[in-house]
Amino acid sequence: MLPYAPWVVWVLPLVGSLGVPVAAAVNEKVRNSFAVLIGFITAAFALSMIPDVYQGYVGNLQVIWIPVLNLRAGVLVDPLSVLMTNIAAGIGALILLYSLGYMAHEEGLTRYYFFMLFFIGGMIGLVMANNFLQLYVFWEIVGLCSYALIGFWYKRDKAAKAGMKAFVVTRAGDAALLIGILILYLQTGTFSFLEINQVVEAGKIGFPFLTTMLLLIFGGAVGKSAQVPLHVWLPDAMEGPTTVSALIHAATMVKAGIYLVARTGFTLVSFEHIPAVYIQNWYMTVAYVGAVTAFLAATMALVSVDIKRVLAYSTISQLGYIMTALGLGTATGWFAGQFHVLSHALFKALLFLCAGAVLHVVETTDMRLMGGLRRDMPITFTTAIIGALALSGVPPLSGFWSKDLIFAAAYAINAYPLLAILVVTAALTFAYSLRWIFLVFLGEKSDHAKTIHVHEAPAVMTIPLVILALLTCVSGFFESSFGHFMGVHGEVGIEAIPLVLSFTALIVGGVPAYLVYYRRSISPEVLRTGSFGKVIFTFISEGYYFDRA
Repeated sequence: MLPYAPWVVWVLPLVGSLGVPVAAAVNEKVRNSFAVLIGFITAAFALSMIPDVYQGYVGNLQVIWIPVLNLRAGVLVDPLSVLMTNIAAGIGALILLYSLGYMAHEEGLTRYYFFMLFFIGGMIGLVMANNFLQLYVFWEIVGLCSYALIGFWYKRDKAAKAGMKAFVVTRAGDAALLIGILILYLQTGTFSFLEINQVVEAGKIGFPFLTTMLLLIFGGAVGKSAQVPLHVWLPDAMEGPTTVSALIHAATMVKAGIYLVARTGFTLVSFEHIPAVYIQNWYMTVAYVGAVTAFLAATMALVSVDIKRVLAYSTISQLGYIMTALGLGTATGWFAGQFHVLSHALFKALLFLCAGAVLHVVETTDMRLMGGLRRDMPITFTTAIIGALALSGVPPLSGFWSKDLIFAAAYAINAYPLLAILVVTAALTFAYSLRWIFLVFLGEKSDHAKTIHVHEAPAVMTIPLVILALLTCVSGFFESSFGHFMGVHGEVGIEAIPLVLSFTALIVGGVPAYLVYYRRSISPEVLRTGSFGKVIFTFISEGYYFDRA
């Protein structure tokens, strides 16, 4: 481990963000290079923690923070925090590199790079914090950065409103989280994760009361990770730059809620310490909110025509998968969820950056105005295929291993209703993923695409695509090593029945998408004919009216 890595890894990007305006005073090239350099140094410090944690090291490092209140600031070095740190730092660095090409001609880049580094530092500080108070401070930093970056093009009315919407909607969850934290503090006398864990193990807090606190804390996760009904901010967040979308969806903002549930539901107040009669309601709430979210968002992705909104709904759906896994209340479910966090981070960053490469040249987000781009953008097309298939759970890509582990974990405890929802969602996922590929890259060019010069993105943008694609291809084969790193041994592997269900979902979702959007054997309009079809299509297109006055 590099010296002081647990502290430097989050302090560096935060302090580095303050250096962006200073570097900008020299010139733009120095500013841009400085931001990227800080990003990659941060990633190096994050990577340096992996070997020690892999060998079993766990650290709780503290310093005095507020002496009068006897509060300490600290970092918790364990598998969960280091995993999330590496996702935020590693993917963040690649996105900063990609930004050199994608954002090259934009105004306000000093503000952009400041908030991007601040965002990365805030997320790392959140997952490295060893107590709830410190976590909440960084939780709000992450929310502030998302607001500023989603509304980066603030002169555009839609972008400004989208940033404000993200800020306001997530306040509901944040309020629940803060109430839960404060009441938990009043009951335990501490904000420290480890000390709260000791109080719970000793049975010094009423379990029904603790369950209520967990539900309030879960409310914060529902907001940040865009779960039903607080999911409505994330599709509109696509008004920001695509690089911001990639960072939010793959490495920061929405992963914060996932981390919070993983921390509170396993390493903080483990099901092993609380009688099932008290904790099962919390787990069931997490699981069913996740499963319903996964299904509803997948249907919305299937009807959207915006290249980025499809991916946004996909993120909501995949986060629902992860929530469901965490809500199973088992070590294997927790492990499967964390493995899918890693898989999703890789293929979703890849897909968003592929979308950015497309938008860089076609200047429209409407997929109906694209088509036939594969010949002119071979690298983007190839890497997008890898990302889409990984998202769909096609073997041997990363999404296959992690998604099927979730299936197996649900099957192992006879959670058949949850499993059924996830399998149906998997079929919808393959359908909208193929639709996305067919409409953007295959078929004939639209009239709009014929009027512009379509070309491959510059190397500074395609290099991150290739790196992410390679990681997406190979990461699934390290399931055993990942299990050892996370400290979960004897995890559920791929089993026959979940595997059959997985392949069935691919067939059920893939064949109709192929016939409708590639072969054109059936017109998509057929699905919208008749009064019933129109009603269903309108209902889904309007986002089930969650977001309508």
